[in-house]
Amino acid sequence: MPNWNQILDEIKEAGSTHDIIRRKYLSRLSKHTGRNTIAYYSGWLQKPGLRENQINDADKNGFMTVIHQLDRTKGLDLLLHTPGGEIAATESIVD
Repeated sequence: MPNWNQILDEIKEAGSTHDIIRRKYLSRLSKHTGRNTIAYYSGWLQKPGLRENQINDADKNGFMTVIHQLDRTKGLDLLLHTPGGEIAATESIVD
């Protein structure tokens, strides 16, 4: 996997938005592990200090919607990029 500077260079060279590059590497990870892959970003770097950026019970509905039709036999790699949150809510999502 490339480092952050290499990814930024790739975005500049390709003239792509970061989302295209992000999807490329998430797809590669999924192919490598053979599991479903979900990345969850809370936006806490753009709006630091907001409590809503942390994992809470409201996040469960979004996760349930996303995983609803995934192949459960494959398992799941879940990448969380948040400043933390409620332990009970996070455990509930993992369960």
